[in-house]
Parts: sequence; C-alpha cells; structure tokens
Amino acid sequence: MKKLLLIALLMAAAAVRAVAQPYLGERLGRGMVGIWSGAAMFLSWRMLPTDPDTMAFDVYRSAGGREVRLNSEPIVASSCFADSSAGACGPARWRLVSGGRTLAEWTVGAGEQPRPYISVPISRPRGGTVAGESYTYSANDCSVGDLDGDGEYEIVLKWSPSNSKRPPQRGFTGNTILDAYKLDGRRLWRIDLGVNIRSGECTTNFLVFDFDGDGRAELCCKTADGTVDGTGRAIGDPLADWRTHDENSPTYGKIVRGPEYLTVFEGLTGRALSTAAYIPTRYPLDGWGGIGGNGGNDSTGGRSDRFTACVAFLDGKRPSPVMVRGWYGRTVVAAWTFDGDSLRSLWTFDSSVPGLQRFSGMGNHNLSVADFDGDGCDEVCVGAMTVDNDGTGLYSTGLRHGDAMHVGRLVAGRSGLQVFGVHENEGRRVAYLQTPAVAMFDGATGRVIWQDGAGLDAGRGVAADIDPRYPGAECWCSVGGLRRGDTGQAISRSKPGPCSFIVYWDADPLSELLDRTTISKWDWQQERVRPLLEADGCVWINGSKGNPCLSADILGDWREEVVWPSADQKELRIYSTAIPAYSRRPSLMTDRQYRLSVAWQNVGYNQPPHLSFELK
Repeated sequence: MKKLLLIALLMAAAAVRAVAQPYLGERLGRGMVGIWSGAAMFLSWRMLPTDPDTMAFDVYRSAGGREVRLNSEPIVASSCFADSSAGACGPARWRLVSGGRTLAEWTVGAGEQPRPYISVPISRPRGGTVAGESYTYSANDCSVGDLDGDGEYEIVLKWSPSNSKRPPQRGFTGNTILDAYKLDGRRLWRIDLGVNIRSGECTTNFLVFDFDGDGRAELCCKTADGTVDGTGRAIGDPLADWRTHDENSPTYGKIVRGPEYLTVFEGLTGRALSTAAYIPTRYPLDGWGGIGGNGGNDSTGGRSDRFTACVAFLDGKRPSPVMVRGWYGRTVVAAWTFDGDSLRSLWTFDSSVPGLQRFSGMGNHNLSVADFDGDGCDEVCVGAMTVDNDGTGLYSTGLRHGDAMHVGRLVAGRSGLQVFGVHENEGRRVAYLQTPAVAMFDGATGRVIWQDGAGLDAGRGVAADIDPRYPGAECWCSVGGLRRGDTGQAISRSKPGPCSFIVYWDADPLSELLDRTTISKWDWQQERVRPLLEADGCVWINGSKGNPCLSADILGDWREEVVWPSADQKELRIYSTAIPAYSRRPSLMTDRQYRLSVAWQNVGYNQPPHLSFELK
C-alpha cells in the first residue's frame, strides 16, 4: 500500500511540473464542483501549479446539523472524491479542507433536484422585426473570465439572432447581444452591439481576458456607432445608421461605410472603458480577395468583413488584444495594449505591403496563439502563415486558406510545437494541384513535415492523441482515414465520425471526441466510436459544425467542462465529468497556450483548445 501511495505521489508531482508555460495571471480559487452521478455526489476541485506535491485533502459533509469526514485516508493521488453515501436529497454542504483550512464548499439546497450538470439560468432577449422579417435569439458562443476578481470564472454569452448572415449574403440582421453571468445565473450586464455591427459568425469575435493585470477580466470587441454598453451609454453617434437600405444595391443590408471602433469594456459592469478607431479600415472594399479556398474578390463587403481575433503575450509579460481582418487574400493583423485607461496600437502587419505578398491568401476561418519559436513571447498563426511577436512575418507555408487548425506537441519526440491543418481547394487551385488537403508543419519554421491529398478539398480535421499504440497525436479529416501524426501514414481506413472538437473527459490522458451534444471515445481495438455522454435536452450551436457554447477546464479537476444551451434557451448547462481520476494535475487553464486557446475559441469557425505540452 505504501509503495502504491509513493508511486501515486510521484506521478502527481510529475504531472504538476508538466505545465510547460504556466499562466498565473488569474488568482484562481479551487473551483469546487459537485455533479450527481446516480445516488452519489461526485466532487472535484482545482489543483494549481503552486501547490506542493504532497498536498493532501479531506472532504466533509454536513446535513441535518451534523458534519462527518467522508474520506478514511487523506486524498493525495487525485483531486476528486465520490460521496456514495450522499443519497439524492438536500440540503447538504460539502467542505474541502487541507492543512486544517477550509479551501472551498459545495452546497445543495432543499428540494434541489439531482442532475448531471450545473444549471446557469439565462435571460433570452426579446426578438424583433427588421425589414419586414421577424427574428428570435438563441444562445451562441461563450467565453469565461474572472470578471469580479473573486477567483472563479463568470460566463460571457453571445446571443445570435435567427437572421444572422454570412458576409456575402444580402439582407438585414438583428443586433448581436452580449451578456455576462455569474454561475448562479445572476446577470451582471448586457451589451447591445447595435445596428451598425452585422450579426454573423465571421463578424463578432469577443475577447475576455485581464488585459491590465488588475485581477479582473475585461471584454474587448469590435464596436460601432450606436453600440450600447452595460451601463446604457452609447458609443459614437447613437442615431447613426450606416446600413445600406437600397433594396437594389448589392450591399443591401450590409455595412460598408461609417466608422468602425475597437472597445474595451469593464468586466464587472460592462462599462465602455476605452474606444479607438479600428485597424485596419475596410477600404478598399475590393482589396481583400485572393485565390484558393473560395477566394475570389468582390466590392460588396463579402471579403472585407472577415474577422478573427485573439489574445497574445507579445512581450512575454502582458496580454494584448490582437485583431485580424481578411482571410482569402489580404490579411491585416493589428496588435493593441490596454493599460487600464486607454487602448494603444502596438503594431500592424499588412500582407499587402510590398515584399509581404507571400503572406496573402494564407488566412483561416480561425487562428491560434503560442510561443512557436521558444523566445518566451507569443506568435499569431492565422492559418498557413505566422506573424512574429514584433509584428514581422515569421514565415508563410504557401499552403493557402483552410477551415480547421490544431496546434500543440502533436509529434512525439520532436521539439517545439506543430501545426496540423486542412485546406480548401476550389476554383483554379484544383487545376494547379498545388495545395494539399491536409498537412502537418513545424510551428517554428513553417517547414512542412508531411502533406497529402493534393488538389482535394478538406473542410474539417482534427489532431489529437486518441490511440495509445502510436506516439503523439493521430489525425483525421474529411479526406482519407486515420493517420499517424508524425508521418502522415495511414493507421486505418476507419476513423472517428466526429471531426470537430475534442475534450478530456475520462481518467486517461487520451482525448475524447466532442460533437454536437455527444461526448464519445475512440475504441482503437474495435475501430468504432463509443458514447460516454449524451446531453439530453441540450442543443448544439453553429449549425452543421455542431459546436458547444464552450469547452474548457473551468471547474473542478483537470478534466474539461462542456457548456451547451438547453433546448428552451432558458439555461446554460455546464457538464463536468463524474468519472473518478487516479492522477492529479494543475488546472489546464494555468497553461498559457491553453488559456489563450479558450480566449479565441469563439472566433470564426470554433476550434478546441490545446496544451503547450503533451499530456501523459
């Protein structure tokens, strides 16, 4: 028994030290959470990189005026505990103790129904009518941040109108709404982005992060005349309407003129703190086209209104909001800093500048941020090219535009980070057969490690460790079967059907599959998908992409939570695993690359977060 305990402690210590690039900017609490699993209450809590390797925990339950310690021995090998004697009744309170000090509590109220998720009540905005068309709202992307400085995360939710549009589509949309909620459902504020921000997945990217280091997160996003902050105050001209109202115009319902802004809002109140002119402007409207991946060009706002965004530690110390405009042709990356009072432009990278043309046409519908070159500072990979932390071009792979991308230590035994992506081949690119459907390249140099499917079009793809028989990640996409991440060689013609998100859900270090409202595991022996959880009564977002509102390690131990809206749009449901773990690790949110991945998850075509190190 003592030998097993020693082994468990050594494994836990190794896991804690595995955080490659700690992010300690959030003063997180224990994030204790309780999930009903049958008649048992499954409790888990957060480990931090600063915790000593030998840290031990006790769990107490009080009910009916009597408190008992539940664990017979100190909990040292994990950060979870299943209270199988709890029954399914309340009220009851569980208390987490270490060194005689209470670290966290979890409470179930009288009459509270047992359920396998945390319910966060939300307030659905009233719909409306625009240009004779009625619309309603549905819960869409979420992000998290410690908005009030209490050491736990709050949720920022985007409400999307049913008449949202893609940039090429004509027509009006309802306004995009952003809400902030405590996990008990208390709404902190509501921001209405107004009529001059067109609603759609390519338009509103919202960043939730503590940009000024005061211990409370802010919200940063693109705004316009008539945006109303969380205190009811309008930005710019509250009466301005820059939409095209001429039904015969190719830009009918679009916004192709008028000022554009970037605003930082206070996380606690939603109050606009600083607003600056957005960089770059949309002009010239016909200056954003390209080739490959449905490139083309237009002068109707279809190409100019393609946005992504992220947070990056460009100097290795302070987080900066970074805004990206343009995917298919011209790409402009604009970095900012916020000091608590004002936004300030740091640098702008523009692929239309002479000498930088090789960086054009390389933008994805998404991006990633990591310290690719190992200098302690973050770079921004917008798809098939990466911008260095100082605003210069690091490299361009020439692989062109794509819809999905994964960044991490994907190739075992290889130093640094690797980028796996799928790429579109449409129009003239098919004839040239120059762009692969799928490729893996070195994150520091852009050198292609392997590629396949020249001239084929792959819309989705995933890289994750799902098969323990092979080192590193396995890869699959809409072209071909399951591949090795290190060589690209085929493992099997069979592959997981889910090809979108991944999640850490069970007790092993392999990734599970997250698609629509189902979490499943790849059975590598039977070559089939085995369901682990079906979120009954929930719906997914973003149409055929089948995304959750958010997947991230926001509560409990190192496994990840998944947030979906209920079908009636009355609540967000946070699902957390109730599978016992036999190892413990720091919260994944204390890995910088992972935390930044959560910040940009709502951007464009959503992608799951990845760690900067290989989980073992």
